[in-house]
Order: sequence, then structure tokens, then C-alpha cells
Amino acid sequence: MPGAAGYGVTVVIGRRLAQAGLTPATALGIRFAVAAAVLAALLAVRRADRVELACALRLLALGAVGYAGQSTLFYLSLQRGTAATSILLFYAYPALVCAIGWLVLRERRPCPRTCAALALSVAGTALVAVSSGPVTISALGVVFALGSALVFALYVLAGQRLSAGVDAMATAALVAAGAALGSAGQGALTGGLSSPGGRWALLLAYGLFTAAAFTLLFAALARLGARHTSVVMTLEAVFAVALAMLLLGEPLGAWQALGGACVLAATVLVARIRPAPARAVLRPARSRSPRAAPSAPACPAASRSR
Repeated sequence: MPGAAGYGVTVVIGRRLAQAGLTPATALGIRFAVAAAVLAALLAVRRADRVELACALRLLALGAVGYAGQSTLFYLSLQRGTAATSILLFYAYPALVCAIGWLVLRERRPCPRTCAALALSVAGTALVAVSSGPVTISALGVVFALGSALVFALYVLAGQRLSAGVDAMATAALVAAGAALGSAGQGALTGGLSSPGGRWALLLAYGLFTAAAFTLLFAALARLGARHTSVVMTLEAVFAVALAMLLLGEPLGAWQALGGACVLAATVLVARIRPAPARAVLRPARSRSPRAAPSAPACPAASRSR
């Protein structure tokens, strides 16, 4: 999926900027501002329909709170560990999407395959976190990476609902604008804004790949839903780890690779879960009568309503 590749590139660029000492507020504020500007220009060229004010405000808030928060946590994890470790820990989020859907949103109860996926996800993240080797991350980095996974799971679930019926590019532009405002505001309050120096080329690339990834993510959410989109987006882990090895020289140890395989296996299991078939509605037994005609097969109440 091109969106996953785009996110994979942003991980590597973010790691470069983190290694260079650029603060999260500065890097992310510019990243999202560039993405929002590019998408706004494309929308103007397309002459896309305007989004209703209430919906636009909700999407701005989704970016300011959800994506800006997730990106800040992930960037902080990149400052405390390698890109490979951060991305593999982050990919506990597809299992979290499933768990939150059941426990909070009252979706159907997880089947044994779902439970197996959750166990694999936990085992995989534990292997990545505790194994010694060339792939390293601090304890605080683990907390930031897993916190980022939790926030992103909530972001995907909320994004599916808030973006329903809205053009994917318009959604991406509003979320990016909200994320830019959130990151800049956080930096202004904490004194985390700084000069990017000579890193404008990387920052522009950061924003361009973000614009593409955002648009493709919301297009996928509209077509596949949160669960299947989160599974497809696991390709980001493959792209990110491969690019980190090729461009950043970050090797991957055997135990970390096994942990990553467990996380990816969990997402494959989640993808293979099929919705439970609808159960017939049982009617109360009636007393037999010589005039009673055979009852018609029961149907859901929604189909009987006019």
C-alpha cells in the first residue's frame, strides 16, 4: 500500500531529525504545516466541496489532539531508541484497535483467533523491548512508543467515524492543519520551538510524504474500515525497518526480528477474522390453533420497520 510506504519514509526522516537534535514541536509543527499547505493547494486546484463547519472543527480537533499527540510520543521514542525498535513497538496498535472496539465501543466479543492475535502482539512487543542486542531503546522510549500505539488506535477508530462522507483529501488537510496547530501550541507553551537550521529539505520531504500518507489512510478507512486498514498499514513496519537498515545503518537482531514477526502475525490473524453471522430472532412460542398458519421465518426488527 503506498500509504504505508509513505508512513515508513516519515519514520526514517523523523529519526534523522531526532538524531540531529531538532525538538518534536519544531519538527512536527513544520511537518504538518507543510502537509496542510500542500493538501489545501491541491484541494483548491480540484475545487473540492467545502466541509461543513461542525465537521471541520471535529477533524481539526482530531489532528490537534489525536495525531499531534501520537506523533509527539512517537518522536520522543525515536529520540530514545532506534527507528526499528520504535516502529515494532508501535505496531501493537492493530490489536489495540480490536480490543478497544470490543471493550469500549461494545463491538462483538473477540473470538479465539482475536485472543491469539492479542497474545502474539503482547509477546512480540515484549521481545522487542527486553531483548539485548544492536536494536536498542530506553525504558522511557518503550513507554513513549507504546503510548503512541494506544493514541493511534484511538485516532484510527475516531477517524473512521468523523471522516464518514468527507473527501479523503479534505479530511487529511484538516487533520494536518489541526496537528500543526497542536504541535506549535505545545511548543509555544513548553518553550520547545527552535530554529530548524539547515534542515529545510528534510522537513519539506517530511511534510510531502505526510500529505500523501494522510490522504491514502483516510481513503482506506472509508473503504476498508478501521480494523482492516490497521492491518494493511502494518506494511509501514516493513518499509520503516528496511529503510532504517539501508539509510541509517541500524541492524536488526534475531530476537527483535522474532518480536516483530509476532506483532505482524497478530495483525494477519486480526485481518482473517470474519464477522459473526447474524443470528435469527426467536419469537415466543404460540399456542396451537386450527386456524393458525405456519409462521414465516423470523427477520431482524430493523428489516420490518418502515
